[in-house]
Amino acid sequence: MIRLFIYLILLGSVLYLLSVWSRRQTEGAPSVGGVLPGKQKSMFKSRANPREVWVQVYETATLDEARRYQARIQEEEIECIIYEQGKKDIHGNPLMGIGIAVPKTAVGLAQGIISRISV
Repeated sequence: MIRLFIYLILLGSVLYLLSVWSRRQTEGAPSVGGVLPGKQKSMFKSRANPREVWVQVYETATLDEARRYQARIQEEEIECIIYEQGKKDIHGNPLMGIGIAVPKTAVGLAQGIISRISV
């Protein structure tokens, strides 16, 4: 009976090592078209601070343009959200536009990226 448990433990460890080895092989291989895969997200990345202040860095009228800017900002590994402004302001005037916001600590980087895109 003890031999059976030892064999099962050995078999499990061999299967685990093979799966780890195969994952490393696929991560290092080029993707379609010979281009290396993009930046890998770290599994040890800290959670966002819920009390962190976010600042609007760009406003546009179309969702497509906002998505393009969001994709470019996120390529630089900056957290970014898109939000649609409310229906009306406090005076009853309708609001038009989509806003892009980033954490206050990343405002300078995001504005630099946006200024390079807009030129």
